[in-house]
Amino acid sequence: MKKLLTLALISLIFACKDSKLDPDSGIVGKWKLTSYCKPNGTNTCENITVPDSKRVFVEFSSKGGFNETYKGTIPVEYAFLGCVSGDYALENGDVRIRALCMSSTLGRLIKIKSVSDKKLVLIPFDTGEYIFERE
Repeated sequence: MKKLLTLALISLIFACKDSKLDPDSGIVGKWKLTSYCKPNGTNTCENITVPDSKRVFVEFSSKGGFNETYKGTIPVEYAFLGCVSGDYALENGDVRIRALCMSSTLGRLIKIKSVSDKKLVLIPFDTGEYIFERE
């Protein structure tokens, strides 16, 4: 009887534990968009550098939250996804972002080209890279 009660208690503790992403995944934190290659509809893209006076930030929390914020600009001018907030999950080395402004509840799977302590490179479309620096 004691073993069964102990097992039930341990199971309850693990069931109630917050589901957290691995903080060593590398993308957890706040990132500033520095440049990107905006698709122009013909398998090519236009290189855009975000000026210092216009800031776009994306943040990936250790609990799976995603947030996109702006300083001195609006999504029409400079943006990553333009979706403000939602959640994310890592899938086979890439990141799936789900936000209310997306047309699908599945969100969008975005390729992580590279990530380091200071730089994150994402490929959200068929062409072009979005380059971020850690804040």
